[in-house]
Amino acid sequence: MARSGYYGRDDSKGSNDGEAGLSDTIQNLIVSSIRLCTGLTLYGIGQLQKIFDAATGDKGLPGAAEKLESAFEDLSKSLESNMDETKREALRSVSRVSAKAVEKALETFSPATILEAGNRLLGRRHDTADATPASAPLAVDVLSGPTGD
Repeated sequence: MARSGYYGRDDSKGSNDGEAGLSDTIQNLIVSSIRLCTGLTLYGIGQLQKIFDAATGDKGLPGAAEKLESAFEDLSKSLESNMDETKREALRSVSRVSAKAVEKALETFSPATILEAGNRLLGRRHDTADATPASAPLAVDVLSGPTGD
């Protein structure tokens, strides 16, 4: 009698000696990869939902974000420990480049930078020497406060 395997299929197929055939092994590998990706996605979605719901509580949003970061870091370390050194170095390189890209994106989309870009689009310059007292102040100057001159 054929038994139902972990992945819900008939395990009686395969080679005659009872071991799984190559096609079964590849099928199991594909299904395992899909399960891993789906599990990571669902875990991430669940954690993001917790962050969005963390408007109240002991640490609120920052605490929930730190908890998610810690979980992702633990998972990343676990995956990294099972890689050869070449892949580890590739992962570290991607991590460094990603950190720089995120830092640059946050700088680029900071409120002061966005307001400065808006002022440039409107034809105003932050460093105009010919500004008259009648001209309106730039939004970036108002939001960033006094210059301390």
